[in-house]
Amino acid sequence: MNPSSGVLITRPLHQAQCLAQRLGSLGIKHWIFPALDIFPREPDPASLEFAHHAHGWIFISANAVQQGWPWVKPGTEPAWLAAIGQTTAGRLREVSSRQVLHPQHGADSEALLALPEFQQLDGIKIAIFRGRGGREWLKQTLIQRGATVVYVECYERQRPVAPTPELATALAQNATIQVQSTEALHNLWELCSPVQRQTLRQCTFIVSHPRIASAVSALGLPTPVVLPNGDDALIEWWTSHQGPENP
Repeated sequence: MNPSSGVLITRPLHQAQCLAQRLGSLGIKHWIFPALDIFPREPDPASLEFAHHAHGWIFISANAVQQGWPWVKPGTEPAWLAAIGQTTAGRLREVSSRQVLHPQHGADSEALLALPEFQQLDGIKIAIFRGRGGREWLKQTLIQRGATVVYVECYERQRPVAPTPELATALAQNATIQVQSTEALHNLWELCSPVQRQTLRQCTFIVSHPRIASAVSALGLPTPVVLPNGDDALIEWWTSHQGPENP
């Protein structure tokens, strides 16, 4: 692979801007191409009614916090709140001013359900705030452990209509590509031309989970770097491998 000139951020726009500002402050060249668009979605009223009488709420992502919390009625918060990953937990603490259950290591459903609080759940009602669609493992495992579970689906994920000049510029400069979900990876792949797909094979990918790494390899792309979810890990990796400033 050729040396990278900067970082291509593929997060949804409202999440990409914070990382872009940090990279810019460090003199690291960067581009934003949201490979996933997030749109608010009104939850099913029955799911909200269930949530307002549940014992606990689980938030899948920072998007779930941002889009789901405004639907919460004052005075209906449950006994406990939980989040997948420290970034989502931080956002949830900000809006709720409460303690949040979350794994100290790992940022996925498996890490959350390894916590002792989720081992015996007979008779417990749990609402999961998430986007429409997605993995069923979390819900099914909670049910197997005795819980009654309902989704509160509060946003939609959609593929962008077309690529942008930012994407073409980043690929032309052999950007390091940061990807946080398998869906975003597949969207990026579908939006690239055949020539751009060949360029992707020369790029370094930074991903946040082994599951995404497997999806990268399945597309015939180089073995990616797996880093903890969060901006600090990416910046630390960049400065140790590329230097604080671009050549």
